[in-house]
Amino acid sequence: VVNDNNTDWIDAKRFAEAMTMAYHRSHGVDTRIVRIFNTYGPRMRPGDGRVISNFIVQAMRGDPLTIYGDGSQTRSFCYVDDEVEGIYRLFHADRTDPINIGNPDEFTISELAQTILEETESSSGIKTLPLPEDDPKVRQPDIMIASEILGWQPAIGLREGIRRTIPFFKEQLELYDARPRTI
Repeated sequence: VVNDNNTDWIDAKRFAEAMTMAYHRSHGVDTRIVRIFNTYGPRMRPGDGRVISNFIVQAMRGDPLTIYGDGSQTRSFCYVDDEVEGIYRLFHADRTDPINIGNPDEFTISELAQTILEETESSSGIKTLPLPEDDPKVRQPDIMIASEILGWQPAIGLREGIRRTIPFFKEQLELYDARPRTI
């Protein structure tokens, strides 16, 4: 039986964290556990199935942007340079328990779509499909520990990050067929 929701993925992440902590405690190995949230930026695969890459590819091709549900669900997106800086700081800190590294700024999926349409200067429309039952309404990291312990905060906002990402996608779309995956 195939499980169509994210519980297996969530359980696998929890298991990996538990195993990492157990190994640290049992063998004294210096470990770090980072929890990343919706990283995006140049070098993403255009057809990777994530919302930012899907929207950019659809907008650049003039296809309607596909929103699941009414677009009111929120997500937080962290630009890759910010994510890397947070991970770097964590690796140089004396901290073994999990730390969230992500951007806490929330955007609705509709706001994300509008931002991408504006930044790509696309005249694409919006197509809505039913929201999967298990899709969370909100995803937002609590980065209080990263801020306090690591002195880390994301520096690049969504619009600026999208601007920095678009040239890479333009180049990729000229080179390859980057249609979003359906599997």
